[in-house]
Formats: sequence, structure tokens, C-alpha cells
Amino acid sequence: MHAHSSPDPPATATDTRARVEQARARAEGFVWGALHIQHSRTPEARTATAFAAAYADLVTESLTDDIVVPGLAQAWVAWRTCGNLTADLRPAPSPDQRVPDTAQWDAALGHRTAWWLCAEALGYVRGWCDAAGVGSGDAVDFAHAFAVLVAAGGSRPSIDYAWTNWRSGRPLTAFGG
Repeated sequence: MHAHSSPDPPATATDTRARVEQARARAEGFVWGALHIQHSRTPEARTATAFAAAYADLVTESLTDDIVVPGLAQAWVAWRTCGNLTADLRPAPSPDQRVPDTAQWDAALGHRTAWWLCAEALGYVRGWCDAAGVGSGDAVDFAHAFAVLVAAGGSRPSIDYAWTNWRSGRPLTAFGG
């Protein structure tokens, strides 16, 4: 986990402002890089500014309270996923019945789209876990379940929506909160 406490409390109000502004600038720069933002008049640039403000507020709070400030990547993923920079991003425990058995998985492998989307789902989840600084042990089970869902036909959620459901312990195709 890439989290840290403030090293030493700032000595003056000027030091405090400098530390908070540095955190804001780092956070905004991080998002500009992550989203490949080209200019400041885009919705993505506004998102970067909003995230940077929230991150700077958390840094400010950590200077007086015993709060651990997560690393930028973890804070960004938590903020985008949950709206909370310090959300716990560990995967929810997964009930065994959601993991497809070998026969279902073998059948899904014969379905070209399912196979391709399994690889895409696995890449998405591993990238998400790396950015969040969490382990990706659940990634393979999720990708297999997504491939079986695709092979079954019918409508399917986007990978990110299905992953959100998976992490929450809901069926991949669940709708609503």
C-alpha cells in the first residue's frame, strides 16, 4: 500500500500552505498524465482540478489529525470508484458459487468473443489493482466469470461495471446500488 503520513508538521502557516499547494499540484499533474489531458478547457481537466482539491483537503486535514494520506494512484482510483479518497479498495470476499467451474470455463474458451473479452477483463482488473496498489488475486476468477457470462450470450455489462459488482459481492449483471 502506498500511503504515508506527513513527515513533520509544518512550522509556519506559510509552510502549511506550501505543503498543501504542492500536494494539489502533484495530484492535478497526476490526473493530467493519467487521463492524457491536452488542455484546461476539457471535462477531464475539471475532473483533475476537483480531485486535486479533494486531495489537498485530505493533506490539510492530515496536518492536524491522525490521518494517513494514500498515494496518488490509490487515492485517484478510490475517488473515481467510490467518491472517497481513503476508501478500502481490497476486493470483497467472493462466494465460491460465483467462480465458474472447469466445464463452464472450457465451454467459454470455445467462444472467440468470450476468450478475447476474458483477456481484456483480466488486463483491466490487473491494471486497476496495480493503480490501486492492491493485490490482483481475484482478477483471474473475475475474468473467468466474465468470459462465461459472455459465452452464455444475451446482454452483458461493461467490464468496469461488472468488476464493481464483483467487488461488491453482487452478480456481474446486477443493476442498481
